[in-house]
Amino acid sequence: MDRARKHFRCSDAERAVFEGAIKLAMVYHQFVGVPVTKASVRSLEKAIEEAVRLQPYVITATARINRAALRDRAGLYSYKTLDGNMLTVEVVTRYGNSQARCGMKYVKEMRYPLMYVQEVKLIKRPKGL
Repeated sequence: MDRARKHFRCSDAERAVFEGAIKLAMVYHQFVGVPVTKASVRSLEKAIEEAVRLQPYVITATARINRAALRDRAGLYSYKTLDGNMLTVEVVTRYGNSQARCGMKYVKEMRYPLMYVQEVKLIKRPKGL
């Protein structure tokens, strides 16, 4: 049961998109600035994925960090700080009868880490449910 439902004046599809979007915003605002190296990159990807999956209405979450960006480690301590240009994230959420696939990736021609909606679809429920 969704106790927050009464606060939302939107369709299930719009809510599924909203849920995906706030998960992507959490990734960006919680993880950008974290120190990362080639040795720690996979554990950071897993931490991002697990943090997203803990949240309500998430079906799947994948996070990838651009390893090429880690080659040029600068500074005295030989690590980079994660930035939005290094992230590719996909989140699939389901709310009610709708599913949304939302993503974030660096778009070169925009020079911007864009968050966007890839797909929204109606989910058919099995008969009898």
